[in-house]
Amino acid sequence: MSKKHFSWLLGLTAVVAAIAILLPRETTHENSVQASALLLGLEEQVNKIDWLRVSAGGDTVATLKRSDGQWVLEEAHGYSADWPELQKLLLDLSEAQVVEAKTSNPAYYDRLGVEDPGSPGASGVLVEFHESTGLPALIIGNSAQGRGGQYLRRADSAQSVLIDRELEISRSLDGWMDSEIIDIAEGEVVEVGLTFADGETVLIRKISADDANFELQNIPEGFEPESNWSVNALAGGLSSLTLDDVVPATEFDWAGATQFRVVTASGLNVEADLLPVTTEEGNPTEFWMRLDAGLYTTAIDADVDPDAGETTAQRAEAINARVSGWAYRIPQYKQEAMSKRMESLVKKIEADS
Repeated sequence: MSKKHFSWLLGLTAVVAAIAILLPRETTHENSVQASALLLGLEEQVNKIDWLRVSAGGDTVATLKRSDGQWVLEEAHGYSADWPELQKLLLDLSEAQVVEAKTSNPAYYDRLGVEDPGSPGASGVLVEFHESTGLPALIIGNSAQGRGGQYLRRADSAQSVLIDRELEISRSLDGWMDSEIIDIAEGEVVEVGLTFADGETVLIRKISADDANFELQNIPEGFEPESNWSVNALAGGLSSLTLDDVVPATEFDWAGATQFRVVTASGLNVEADLLPVTTEEGNPTEFWMRLDAGLYTTAIDADVDPDAGETTAQRAEAINARVSGWAYRIPQYKQEAMSKRMESLVKKIEADS
């Protein structure tokens, strides 16, 4: 290329650059926010928060409050809230950073899920703090697509924003409940007893805690256990048991309930009343249970750690502190596992050919 042409090209480039500098740049309110804390002041008082309300679709999902050092749910008759779930939400909100400003035009709120949560078809979740905290309510919107973070808007502001993380917020009451009821592992159990309302009883027992299988007691003449599996399965009735719902136990008449009892090698005795409840016509039967724990001297005392008594008593006390006075709706498969009659556990002995 000649020096003449090269000089001309440099001149043209300089003119274009000058024009670009002089041209007005497109500006919007979006993207003008520098990274900053979402809720100034929350981090300092996060351990003092004692009230929180979550709403969706214009209805209250859960009102959580701290009572006597424990978080409970107003809509669940004061039952225990899921503290780890709430703790994670509070921690995320206290650490969340605004990374980008989004629309402040209400016409576009629905694209981000930050429209007024009480409006028809609103998809956002409203989180409110007690007014004494001075913290604004938040409308939690959609997760950002193709990138990390979540959209939200302060209820007292037209400006929506993108934060640097996604928040886990349940839209149902049971998602805020402490769902664990009790967990008595099958390997701990040495005896299980069932008493039905009509007087029928079923009893399985281990002679030694080291036995692999339970022995079914009082088998009718001419019958034998269907299988070790079907008998042993009774011992897992109270393992990893979680609730579907909870109400005060006084809401039901427990007369006619099936009584289910387990005894562990350490002497823990847990009794459960199982009650099927017929709901409105067209709805399936619900299965409810109430529990009580205590101590029991078993047939295998020689195998019990002499120092385990206090631990077992403390465990029984902890169980009762959680379950006393409550009725739990449990999954049907769990209720069926704890309500096996003798006829389902035995088979006829086949005559030798």
